[in-house]
Amino acid sequence: MTVDELIASLDHKLAGLQADYQALDLRQKVLRLVAIFKEAKRLNVHVIRDSGCDAGDARERIRLYLVQHIGIVLDACELEVVSGISEYGRRVRELRVQDGYRILSCFSSDAEMGIELKRGQYLLLRPEPDATAARRWHIANRIRQQRSMGARDRILAYLKENVGQVVLSEEIQYVANIKDYPRRIRELRTEEGYAVATCFTGRPDLGPGEYVLEVEERVAAPHDRFIPYDVQRSVYQRDANRCRLCRWAHEMWSPEDVRYLELHHLEHHVEGGANLAENLLVLCNRCHDDVHARRAVLPMVNPYDGRPLQS
Repeated sequence: MTVDELIASLDHKLAGLQADYQALDLRQKVLRLVAIFKEAKRLNVHVIRDSGCDAGDARERIRLYLVQHIGIVLDACELEVVSGISEYGRRVRELRVQDGYRILSCFSSDAEMGIELKRGQYLLLRPEPDATAARRWHIANRIRQQRSMGARDRILAYLKENVGQVVLSEEIQYVANIKDYPRRIRELRTEEGYAVATCFTGRPDLGPGEYVLEVEERVAAPHDRFIPYDVQRSVYQRDANRCRLCRWAHEMWSPEDVRYLELHHLEHHVEGGANLAENLLVLCNRCHDDVHARRAVLPMVNPYDGRPLQS
């Protein structure tokens, strides 16, 4: 049947229900509604196919719909209409776990990362699937079962098994098995000294809800680990996510030139330097080492506020 024929059939059924409503008992009303519901679901599928999501199965229709709306928050009711089935949630999980599509849900919510999804909302980050996703979910399931480990330790174990690889907040939340997983990630970065990069900390190529552990070992000295997250974020943004000395940025990364970005105290922390934006600047790890070893000299003046810089 065409869309017009289905609409006409649905109109006919609705009109019949309206005309007979008072004379029907409860079960007769329910049976009429069942027929209307089935017709409406058929109409859903035909409208979606006519609009470009021409696929024979529910999962593919959901995929096509998500890809047409990258970066847009979609409600569950939309995906139910598109799929034409009640088990649309299972198909979304299959797209995420089996096919590797980066789909966030309410379990990814993290206001500081700009992700505020309510229950029954979904967000596709990128159109291309991730071929390594199935392997990562297998690892996530194994680590999640380690009940003797705390949530933060499970997150760290998962990140270490995926060093240099993008992982999703959805995966980390699953491994941690707690709602407050974003705080645990920030603790790993700011208190434990691990180089966990986000779109706000030196990796603008990452999307919201994407994390990368740059190297397996701790990179920050103990006295450098308590820089507030909002201060880190403001300094990376101010310095355009580039090393202030050599201008290295992550898009220049290569296997032959492995490095990452760090924050440097102008007045050293051990000498009383504060964890404030005006006392911090972005350096790549190589330049950072050179500055501390006095093999490199910082600019004399901060171009942002005109104040003298100290190495």
